[in-house]
Amino acid sequence: MCCCRMNGSTPTLLALLVLLAALVHQGTGEPTCRPTGKYLTSNPRDCRSYFYCYEGQSFYGICTPGHRFDESRQSCLQSTVRECFACPTYGTVNLPHPTSCQKFVLCFHGVAHERQCPTGLLFNRQLSQCDLNANVVC
Repeated sequence: MCCCRMNGSTPTLLALLVLLAALVHQGTGEPTCRPTGKYLTSNPRDCRSYFYCYEGQSFYGICTPGHRFDESRQSCLQSTVRECFACPTYGTVNLPHPTSCQKFVLCFHGVAHERQCPTGLLFNRQLSQCDLNANVVC
């Protein structure tokens, strides 16, 4: 005996659950690899990462900081901050540079701008600004 009645909303609920499941699978960012072959394919959600497709299976890989994956060359290439840095879409924020404590990334409305601290200062992650070298663990 059922304890609750949905009054015709079962098909709608079922459709929403199917849509949610599809979005969750899509959100993983995993590619659909061809059933045969070995190749690398870029991750559309992150320019630093890629997937190694091997006989239909995908394996996650990531380039070292300061590099981005280039699918046409099938390798990681050195990149600029503007090419490959995930900034928040709105607002302004200072974030640590991926390779140097003497630099930081100024994110302004989703666009990354590489900046350098003045001589004698390093970027302090806790303060999100340049600070005396003695106060910074790099």
